[in-house]
Amino acid sequence: MKKHLLFWILIALIAAIASGASRRLEIYLPRTVQVEGDVVQLGQVGIFHGPEDLTRRAETISLGRFSSPGQQIKLDRATIESCLAGSGISSRQIRLSGAEQIVVSRNESRLTGEQLIAAARAFLITQMTEPGVSILDPAQMPKDLVITESKPIEVVPAAGQDRISGKRTVVLLLRQNGLETGRIPIQFEVRFQSWQAVAVKDIAAGDTISKDLVRFETVETKEPQAVNPEMLFGSVAKRLIRAGTVINEDWLQPSAPPILVERRQKVILKIDTGLMQITAYGEAMDEGAVGQVIRVKRGQRPYERIILGTVKPDGTIEPLLGKGS
Repeated sequence: MKKHLLFWILIALIAAIASGASRRLEIYLPRTVQVEGDVVQLGQVGIFHGPEDLTRRAETISLGRFSSPGQQIKLDRATIESCLAGSGISSRQIRLSGAEQIVVSRNESRLTGEQLIAAARAFLITQMTEPGVSILDPAQMPKDLVITESKPIEVVPAAGQDRISGKRTVVLLLRQNGLETGRIPIQFEVRFQSWQAVAVKDIAAGDTISKDLVRFETVETKEPQAVNPEMLFGSVAKRLIRAGTVINEDWLQPSAPPILVERRQKVILKIDTGLMQITAYGEAMDEGAVGQVIRVKRGQRPYERIILGTVKPDGTIEPLLGKGS
């Protein structure tokens, strides 16, 4: 009785194993494959054998997308198993065979001018860091690139060396098996959102630029421009600037620092070493602003002495030790 029971249990186990094996999906992977369209699906690259329901689910799984002409997508088994698992198909339900890695390319015999411009534009966008920049497509469409050899062409964008105002050039390098076979230059018009300062009233030569004399406007320029209000305000006009005129930085000059020490003024000479402070009186022989070096007279003839010193913010003079007469 026990022998009969064991026999039927063994038969049931074998049947279960056979049933499970028959439910397993076999996927054969070739080394290389060409596909149509931008999106790569597992059904385009694998050869299937197994349950129809699993096959239908697996065939629609996305493995990636082409982003540029001539691009190749390399897929290994681990990546494919991960995509299957993400769609709810476990490794126990499939068996991969064939190549360890698939190289997928797009079935292209021609790269259109639109595709070439798109590749160049995508690269240029990554290079333009200025805010508010506009990129205009070239007026002239590049010729389609006809691929006459079976080897895939790799398109590598690079920045052009020429730098023309309002224009940027992208050079598409064409490579086959790592060797450059040609170049396609594509030039774009570019425009930048910039600030400019406009005089709201006449500004005479020698006037100091203040907030009530200018207004700021946003304009489109061929090159990025920026007006620094901190540099603008407080500067002095070198010429007459009429109302409504855009202010050119070449028309301005820094304002002269205020005179802190007058000629023949009595001043204090001060040396501060941190450990001690030494002071003496003298007479300024020059006028000077903060940071300027002036001459200071000490004593009376015949013991008169001239000392060079730097004007400090508090009006004292710091002697330049070792210099003077």
